[in-house]
Amino acid sequence: MLLATAPVLAAASWQAMAATGPGEAMASAIAKAEASDPSGQPAETEAAWRKVLALEEGAAKPDALLRARAYNRIADTFYYRGRPDQGQAEMEHAVAVLEEAGLGATDMMSETLTNLGVMLSAQGHAERDVAMQRRSLAIRKKLYGADDNRLAPNYFNLGNALYERGLLEEAADNIERGARMRLASTAPNDPELFITLASAAGIVSAAGRPEEAIRFAQQGVDLVNRYHPGHPYTGFVRGVLGKALVNGGRASEAIEVIRPAIDELAATMGKSNRLTAEARSVLAKAQAILGRFEEAKALTLASMGKHDGSAPPEQVRDYLNAANYAAEAGQDAESLKIAREGLAIAREVLPPGHQVLSQMAMATAMATERHGDDAGALPLYREALQILTGHDGADQTLILRTEIFLGGSEIRAGDRDEGYARVARAADALVPRMYEAAEAPDLGASVNSYYDTFARAAEAAVDAGHPADAFRYFQLASYNSVAQASGQVALRKAAGQGSDAAELVRDLQDRQRHMRTLNVQLTQLLAKGKTEAAEAVRRDMDETSAAIEQGRAQLAAAVPGFERLNTSRPLPLEDVQARLSRGDAVLLALPSRLRTTLMLVTPDGVQAATSTSARPDIRSRVAAIRASIDDALLSNQKDLPPFDLAASYALYRDLFPEAFRAKAKRVKHLYVDAADALAQVPFSLLVTREPDADGSMRKAHWLIRDMSVEVPVSLGAVGSPEEAVDRYPAFAGIGAPSLSGNAAPALELAGLFRNGEVDLAAVRDLPALPGTLEELRRMYAAFPDARSRLLTGNAAREGAVKRMDLTRYSVLAFATHGLIAGELHGLKEPALVLTPPEQAEDNDDGLLTAGEIADLDISANFVVLSACNTAAGTTQAAPAYTGLAHAFLYAGAKSLLLSHWQVRDDAAARLSVATVRGNARGKSRAEALRSAILDLIDDKDVPGSVHPAIWAPFILVSR
Repeated sequence: MLLATAPVLAAASWQAMAATGPGEAMASAIAKAEASDPSGQPAETEAAWRKVLALEEGAAKPDALLRARAYNRIADTFYYRGRPDQGQAEMEHAVAVLEEAGLGATDMMSETLTNLGVMLSAQGHAERDVAMQRRSLAIRKKLYGADDNRLAPNYFNLGNALYERGLLEEAADNIERGARMRLASTAPNDPELFITLASAAGIVSAAGRPEEAIRFAQQGVDLVNRYHPGHPYTGFVRGVLGKALVNGGRASEAIEVIRPAIDELAATMGKSNRLTAEARSVLAKAQAILGRFEEAKALTLASMGKHDGSAPPEQVRDYLNAANYAAEAGQDAESLKIAREGLAIAREVLPPGHQVLSQMAMATAMATERHGDDAGALPLYREALQILTGHDGADQTLILRTEIFLGGSEIRAGDRDEGYARVARAADALVPRMYEAAEAPDLGASVNSYYDTFARAAEAAVDAGHPADAFRYFQLASYNSVAQASGQVALRKAAGQGSDAAELVRDLQDRQRHMRTLNVQLTQLLAKGKTEAAEAVRRDMDETSAAIEQGRAQLAAAVPGFERLNTSRPLPLEDVQARLSRGDAVLLALPSRLRTTLMLVTPDGVQAATSTSARPDIRSRVAAIRASIDDALLSNQKDLPPFDLAASYALYRDLFPEAFRAKAKRVKHLYVDAADALAQVPFSLLVTREPDADGSMRKAHWLIRDMSVEVPVSLGAVGSPEEAVDRYPAFAGIGAPSLSGNAAPALELAGLFRNGEVDLAAVRDLPALPGTLEELRRMYAAFPDARSRLLTGNAAREGAVKRMDLTRYSVLAFATHGLIAGELHGLKEPALVLTPPEQAEDNDDGLLTAGEIADLDISANFVVLSACNTAAGTTQAAPAYTGLAHAFLYAGAKSLLLSHWQVRDDAAARLSVATVRGNARGKSRAEALRSAILDLIDDKDVPGSVHPAIWAPFILVSR
């Protein structure tokens, strides 16, 4: 969705086109008009050019070029005031003047046709706009050639016209070309330049090119900060940056940019202006990505039909978004109603091949299918695809996604062979696009935007009886930043752990990660108007980019084909089965908007099924479970409130349908690869038998009683031989920091920063954790190796950890606060709390952030994070185990013991110590954790031991 575009005008002055020189009064009037800014001072600009026209009418020899230019500039002022119909009338005067004078093939005619097209497009006449822009470009090409920078406005406005027509790929190609020409030929203080860049960012972002969009938007905001503070379009430019960030998978970051942009737009343009309304739509999309669907829907519905001047595609997008948000909130009937209304409007106001019309048909098809009407959904999917394929220039990624959903619908209608052939072709073509987006060096997004598409492909493969393909699609849907971190370590290992080549790989990966961090910092600084600091970050980015290219060249020479060594690509089903031992199984679960697709893989077979419980249903059950955990954590701990056994049992039935349960009875060790909200609960607490009516937790049959549970970061970890810790391993315990204990127990990292710097007083004021000291001491006593080390209290400082040679320790334990943040990279990263210094230093501010953890060199095969929230994503919609897990895996940890919620000190000590001891005595890590949990559950001397809030916080994550 483009926030807005503006006409991009030719730079030639009127003197270069006029045949005669002006008189003194005319020269003065023209100079004043030329100096005015049509976007910032539209009324004054119109008056200045009206005066030029009045003087021209009294001239002895009329100047057609001057008159046409005056009409053009007056039209600009109407455009910026949101009155394109009046702008069109002025442009038509200009065309008539030029044609009457025989100047139909001139530079001014080209400019006039360009701007006339813009006025038409702003009124919803996209077809006429495209025709005008093509005619205008043809004139300029004949005059100057195709590559002259004077063609910048032509390429740009043709791109805009194609965008309004719904032809995004061709639109983005022209937009990028025009924007680069404009950058090369326009003074940086020209206000049209920042508007050009912002408009380019909007279209390029909509075309699925987030890296380029973010760069254009950042450049636009930089120009506003430097040369045009207070310009009426400042909010517009910042809003486009927010949109580019959202489409680049950086939603939390975008919210910080878009909220002030909305306030600026409301103040300068008005609350009902289309730019303000469209910025609110961007905010709604960001909220939806973070799982806040009710907020997103409310924002969208509040704006629907109440803003002035929006083009038809934007009006239809409101319906599209509202329908999608309602569906994700589990409001199927409302979603279908909104979708049908939106599709009816789209068919009426959009041209037949418009991409938004296709998207609206697709949303209606999905809502219809979710409502149980497969027969009604199929023709809607076909309509969506026909709209896209019936015209050149359609978005190929969108075509492939539509093919996959249509193929799934055809399979459900009984046409298994043709439907699945369609799915398989499209999915194969989509794979390289997904990897390119997921591994983009400048983005650092942890969200896989292809999740739903490959989840649909997996569902189709299951329905069509192709389990091996379904297994592959499961892995593609689950690809995220944690899998990338594991793959990056594997890449270093494949290059020869400890070798020069491995060091080159690590150096390159560190620089790429640093580039992502810099990109986030640049955005934050630009949003705050800190121009000089932003420029320093840009210089750092340029140097880092050059170093990355140099590193690639060095690796290409040292390890030819090194990038192909990445082992995070999907594994064949038979390979994973061969790794499983008797009693092992892999459960894969992909909740999607329509249903949940499931696979249970054992050494000798595969069970596959789809559940009618869709993503909103799964999230609702998970939310109920987590709410009952939270109630227990907030209680007095002596008399714990009941656990929601019914929700836990319902979730078990969702994930283990009847066809799975016979095989599940023989499973002793379960690998879990589950996405979305399923990553927010440990599977050990699932209730596998219908609970007693009295709600007794003591009588409940927990899944952990039947099997151990392990979460592999990728299926490459399944069945891997464990390097069990030695009986007396080298151990390092870090934590129990010196804190005042005065803060409230609810911890959010954002409140620990002031103006981008750590607030040491706020860190120091976090609650003390007295039980963590005893926990670490007990673990230290369990491993009396001479190399073992304990850093607690005042010794538990960030600088000390960074100076340690952590490769010496096979077991690491951190017992402290783990803080959640909105983003993985940048100043607001997840972090572990250590003892803060008296004054902040470069190497010590009391927070060991995810980025700093990733810089460590760790070879431990067991890292225990006995801290609050170390397994948490940011929301139910976030990928599994992001943040701290990503950082430790990237640093080299082989397995992690992570906590899903705040762990009671006595339980944390008991579970973590018993798990590590059990592993040292020969049990697998998963079985050691299971034994520790069961011992705690059955110990009636421990208050509340039977409640999952006490015994179930930890999960085992393996690489």
